[in-house]
Amino acid sequence: MPYAKNGDINIYYEVEGEGPPLVMLQGLTGSLEGWKESGYVDALKDDYQLILMDARGRGKSDKPHDPAMYTGQNLVGDIIAVLDDVGIESANCFGYSYGGGFALECAKYAPDRMKSLIVGGAGARLPPPEMLEEQIKLFETLASAPEQVVEVPPDRKARLLANDCEALVAICKAMLSSPPLIDDLPGMHMAFLIFVGESDFAFSGAKETSELLPDATFVSFPGLDHIQAGSRLDLVIPHIKEFLSKVN
Repeated sequence: MPYAKNGDINIYYEVEGEGPPLVMLQGLTGSLEGWKESGYVDALKDDYQLILMDARGRGKSDKPHDPAMYTGQNLVGDIIAVLDDVGIESANCFGYSYGGGFALECAKYAPDRMKSLIVGGAGARLPPPEMLEEQIKLFETLASAPEQVVEVPPDRKARLLANDCEALVAICKAMLSSPPLIDDLPGMHMAFLIFVGESDFAFSGAKETSELLPDATFVSFPGLDHIQAGSRLDLVIPHIKEFLSKVN
């Protein structure tokens, strides 16, 4: 199995398809398998070389429990390590939800390696502290006493328990102390596609982000929430392909 190494951290990745390279970054509790299960890989692999990676803390990559290991620089360093391992100088990058914030970190810390950025369901401002604290409490309880978590539907609870919940706690704690990227946006000159559901909690932040970027295309989907907008491939994929056909 292919692993790239960033310092002491092993990052698992897979490559599918042919064409211009596109790094794909999943949400907070996902792994690269989610891109396959949701249909994104089948929808894009005929036109692009998809670089699918498990971000540190998830999937088959290493999962440190120290929040200091999840800085923006470290996360972007993981992507650079994967690109170097594959032999790719620069790539397009697509992230959804937490992965969208991760993509914005790439634009800040590795602009020379990013040809374009696609950000779905996210903006440059961090989630409200109370939202992150609620997530931390949930993950801590799942790690120590999962039987006490009764408010989460069984199917979602099973998916969460497939993760290392202590690593998820560390990720959320790192986000609590991370500086927002809102002031960095005017200096990000690569092309961006920002898309979001109009009923998504991230809508206002995504719209604000698009307005502050020098070169951004903004797409919103009426009536769709955070989960729905990421799941509607019939709406999302045409915008992704149109955008990438222009920048490539």
